[in-house]
Amino acid sequence: MTASERLYSLVLHGTGTPTAGICTVAFSGGADSTALLCCLHDLRDVLGITLRAVHVHHGIRGGEADRDAAFCAALCSKRGVPLQTVYVHAPEYAAEHRLSLETAARRLRYDALYQAAPAGEIATAHHADDNAETVLFHLLRGSGLRGLCGIPPRSPDGRIIRPLLHAERAEILAYLQEIGQDYVEDGTNAEESASRNRIRHRLLPLLRDENPAALHHISRCAALLTADEALLTQQADAAYDACSEPVSGGMQGLMRFPQPVRMRVYRRMLAETELLQGAKHIDPTFENLSAADALLQNGSGRISFSRDVYAQADAGMLYIRREAVLCDCLPLQTGQNRLFADRVCIAEVTEQGALSRNIHKSDTLSTLDFDMIIGRPYFRALRGTDRMQLPGRDFCTTLKKQVQGCVPQPQRRSLYALFDEQGCIFCERVGIAARVKPGADTHRLLTLTAYAIKADRSADETSDKGVSDTWEKIADY
Repeated sequence: MTASERLYSLVLHGTGTPTAGICTVAFSGGADSTALLCCLHDLRDVLGITLRAVHVHHGIRGGEADRDAAFCAALCSKRGVPLQTVYVHAPEYAAEHRLSLETAARRLRYDALYQAAPAGEIATAHHADDNAETVLFHLLRGSGLRGLCGIPPRSPDGRIIRPLLHAERAEILAYLQEIGQDYVEDGTNAEESASRNRIRHRLLPLLRDENPAALHHISRCAALLTADEALLTQQADAAYDACSEPVSGGMQGLMRFPQPVRMRVYRRMLAETELLQGAKHIDPTFENLSAADALLQNGSGRISFSRDVYAQADAGMLYIRREAVLCDCLPLQTGQNRLFADRVCIAEVTEQGALSRNIHKSDTLSTLDFDMIIGRPYFRALRGTDRMQLPGRDFCTTLKKQVQGCVPQPQRRSLYALFDEQGCIFCERVGIAARVKPGADTHRLLTLTAYAIKADRSADETSDKGVSDTWEKIADY
């Protein structure tokens, strides 16, 4: 079998094979991406793909980077492959976000690829040597199972594919030599200041000397661990759904699941503080996750993951959330109101008949007489001096005292309270003010429902419910 036939076979029968449609190659001009571009170009009719390429100029390496861009343009022109060159400035981005230059360049590169290729798949040139380097890199850092899974043939969203993942670097170079195709060299790849380069130039050759099939065995091990990780993640998702308390956002009953499952639940909770609550990305260490697990086992306590993200346990329930009030004052609107990073409050105005004409006969915690509100209502965080007269009482009570009596401590930081010109008229979990209690003469009702933001809520549940989005329109309802 020739080198070309070998590489074609690996691409056509691998787990990262392109599907029919648009396929955009992340083209640096190095040996790996040059081989990928040429291979996919040769197989484009067999695969049924429309081939394109994107080259990202990172604003580093000076004239060498300009040479790479010129090489990519020349080869794409020769092969008839449309090329888009994107210019970014990695050093500036790294300084602004306090990242290593390598991490900043990688982030900018993937952002550029997604923007330049909004449709179809994006093919990167990762190969078996890269996969082995990744596994060893994480192993030496003491990574858990997820880090030892290596590089996946496809990204979770299905957009990034890696057709050469089962090809070794030697096979890629043999293919390029056979077809007489040159490529450019990145001088930084030879520097041994980076740990990945030391693994590539020192450790991998030793492993090959010990066992020529070392890369194949490492890839097979990573594939087996990937299947195990997928099963544990599935079990963790089921545990998350079973234990999630929708109002507070905490986890109840998580201790009945094994620790490996619990640790993955904590990871998901942390990911949601970033995805849904706007927190900065947190890559938790084993020590971080173990500390959160110790909180749950002890039943109480609090630890910090970052400046504003914390874990807290209370009465068998665990919370991981971002401690952030998004604004000092939030005017009420129908639909979604979001004062806190981790929770929303839905406001709905209805005619009394839409609910029950007997609602005035019982105290309600969250339904108010809309027409008894004075001025324009607004949400804000509770203060220690806030007071409210509850229905059936002839005196005002301090809300702090009421909250302490009925709300677990971790939930008190993000309770919704509604105020009008005369003071507090609603406090979540406590109730409503006596002066806005619905009665026999009530015409319109305001119902408030607060809950934690969760990734598995449908868009309909967290979107505005459609009466209006300004107080002026509410008042005319």
